[in-house]
Amino acid sequence: MKKFIALFAFCAALAASLYARDVTVSIGAGEGWKGPQLAVWLEDEQGRYIKTLYVTQKAGGLSWFLGPKEGRPESLPVWYHASKHDSKKSAAQNSSPDKKEIDAVTSATPKGGLVINQKIDDASCVIKVEVNASFDYNSTWTKKNSGVNGQPSLVYQALLPAGQKEEVALELLGSGSVNGSNGDVYKNVGGIDSAKTIVRIINVTFN
Repeated sequence: MKKFIALFAFCAALAASLYARDVTVSIGAGEGWKGPQLAVWLEDEQGRYIKTLYVTQKAGGLSWFLGPKEGRPESLPVWYHASKHDSKKSAAQNSSPDKKEIDAVTSATPKGGLVINQKIDDASCVIKVEVNASFDYNSTWTKKNSGVNGQPSLVYQALLPAGQKEEVALELLGSGSVNGSNGDVYKNVGGIDSAKTIVRIINVTFN
């Protein structure tokens, strides 16, 4: 029985490797890039979460300096809710189903742009990138109505069709919840200015 299970696991892994593709996600830093929080993840075409490709350390590990144990879900609210990341527990207590996976793709906040190399299934999916800079205030998003967040996170996305070989550029989808209370994406981004300059361009290429 054990041999059969091992053989089945090997065959499954082999099949997955045969129908996988290497992708490179390039995120170009804009004028407003000052060590932002950032998450990159995949969803299917129905909006169901698949997996996280990258997340910054503070957001992924809930390790905010002088921050609450529940972390700051308002930093990347769309990713938090999509991945069902348990923002009510500390990193040590977090029992999110994909906690080990998230740990594996977590790193320090990038200082200037980012290049991510990952292997994904060769099936149609949607890639999303959420980015946010703390204390990014303006005349619309002030200390009084947005806490430490300032302007809300911005979400970019693109469809990655099966068999895609040409470069794909992500486009702005909308903004996240300013207080982290939900994972909705708000299409109206009026009043948001400097947050739009955090990233200059986001492209996906296939190797």
